Amino acid sequence: MPDRPEPRPASQRGGTPARSPLLTAVAALVALEALLLVAGAAYLVHGLVVEDATAPIAAGALALTTLAFAAGVALCAHGLLQRATWARSPVLVWQLLQLAAGWPAFSGGSPLLGLLLVVPAVLVLVGLFLPPVSAQISR
Repeated sequence: MPDRPEPRPASQRGGTPARSPLLTAVAALVALEALLLVAGAAYLVHGLVVEDATAPIAAGALALTTLAFAAGVALCAHGLLQRATWARSPVLVWQLLQLAAGWPAFSGGSPLLGLLLVVPAVLVLVGLFLPPVSAQISR
C-alpha cells in the first residue's frame, strides 16, 4: 500500500501564511474598543431618553458621532483581520487619541476610566509593532 504524503500547512502550500495569533489578539482588542464605543453611545442615548437632557441636540449629535467612530474602529479591526495595510494607520491614530483621553483621567480622580482607556491602547500600540504582526500587515 503506497504511503500518502502528509498534508502540509497553508504556509507551505503556496497560499497565504496563517494569521498570527498576535494579529488576531490585536484585532480583537480593537473590536472590543468598537463595542465599548457602542456602549458609550447607548449610555448617551439612555441619558437622552430616560433622563431629562439639558442639551438634547448636543447629546444626540454626540451619540451619532460616537456610533460613527465605533463603525470606523470596527472596520479597522476587520481590516486588521484581513491583513489590510490601510488599517494600521487609523488604528494607530485611534490608540494615540485614546491615550490622550485616558492619561488625564488618572489625575482627574477617575483612575479606573484611565486604566480602561490606557491599557488597551498601549497593548494595541505595542502589538502593532511586534514583528509577527508588523510582517503581516505591511508590504
